[in-house]
Amino acid sequence: MKKSKVVSLQEAMQEVKDGDCIVMGGVVEDRRPVAAAYELVRQGKRGLIILAECSLSEDILVGGGCAVAYRGTYSSIGAFGISPCIQRMSEEGRIIIDDIGHTEVCLEALAAMAGAPFIATKLCLGTDVLNPAYDNVAKIRELARNKEVLPAQKYVLMEDPFFGEGVVQLHPALKADVFIAHVQQAGEEGTARIDGSLVFDHFAVHAAKKVIITAEQVVPEEYLRRDPNRNQIPATSVDMVVEVPWGAHPGQVYNYYDMDIPFLTEYAKKARTQQGFEEWADEWIFSVKDHLGYLNKLGAARLEKLRAIPPFGYRPRMRGGIK
Repeated sequence: MKKSKVVSLQEAMQEVKDGDCIVMGGVVEDRRPVAAAYELVRQGKRGLIILAECSLSEDILVGGGCAVAYRGTYSSIGAFGISPCIQRMSEEGRIIIDDIGHTEVCLEALAAMAGAPFIATKLCLGTDVLNPAYDNVAKIRELARNKEVLPAQKYVLMEDPFFGEGVVQLHPALKADVFIAHVQQAGEEGTARIDGSLVFDHFAVHAAKKVIITAEQVVPEEYLRRDPNRNQIPATSVDMVVEVPWGAHPGQVYNYYDMDIPFLTEYAKKARTQQGFEEWADEWIFSVKDHLGYLNKLGAARLEKLRAIPPFGYRPRMRGGIK
């Protein structure tokens, strides 16, 4: 048997260094590594550069003073509105943002998986994504601990050399210091299984120097090998595994639990101001020692009301929240 990669959440997050470029898996409020974000805030990380997306888990990092820049697409927590912390910081000029398109994020991750330095597309031609006035790659690169992780240019335009079909844009492959993904199940050696939407996690895992998987369950590798077609992330790509049940709360994890609507509503409201965010963080991040303390504070009764019901994979709910 190979050596186990299972560590505590505190140990895993200590591997994230100030000034690192990080990518977090999942999307919006689905399968986000929120427990990891909480721990990064507790540990007082600074100067992080967020790549790819800025929704629930990343917004917590921004509010907690951990992040100084963001390069990616989509800053929202879905039905709960624009990511409130990054919106505030952007309006106040306290964070540098470089926008790219939704599909370009996935294409950049795909290039990383393929081992290619860049990828060609036409999807952003004619949009402000290519407007030099909004190109902040150079500014963000100056803030990075490892500058070679970020591209020297945002994009390059060139003529199609194969079919002569006009101009194409070349986008750099996604690269990061650390990729953190939350999944349903992971083995002790690092094999990871995702149920439901993969988003771009199975691509982005190849973009980072260090990969940390948090999982609802750590299961025997032998169990995962019985059905290899359901495993998306290979053990060889993973550095650390952490068992974190309810690790995406207040978001959702397909087949495990639904989103906590009252909790997310409260966050979206309080985080509109820095004082409100700090009050929320004092209650839910700093008042507890670790993730177990967070779960105890939430209480078993509240969590049980979120638990997914087979065969839906989620919790059928009435409008307005937990019933």
